[in-house]
Amino acid sequence: MTFLVLCLAIVAGLCGSLCTRASRGFTRWGWGIGAIAGYAVATLLLSWLVQRLPVGLVYAVWTGAAAVVLVAVDRVFFAVRTNRVQLGGMAVTLLGIALLGTGMGG
Repeated sequence: MTFLVLCLAIVAGLCGSLCTRASRGFTRWGWGIGAIAGYAVATLLLSWLVQRLPVGLVYAVWTGAAAVVLVAVDRVFFAVRTNRVQLGGMAVTLLGIALLGTGMGG
């Protein structure tokens, strides 16, 4: 159950981040409201998670996974270039998430 909630928190945070980008500095209010809603859902889910797992573990996995996915989204959908060192950093981050994830029960 905790893994599912963590996945939902990551997706909610991703939606919040992408809506923030689309809001263009909150000048496009529909996207701005989506950003606020995404972050609100992520916060609620994270608050549930940190009652069951160590806060450092939850936050590290949540932020690391979201960061890697957002870099990939930028690369694929927004033509943001990444170099080999950055791609290596993504790989190391994913390895770290996998190792941290071994300590997540539930």
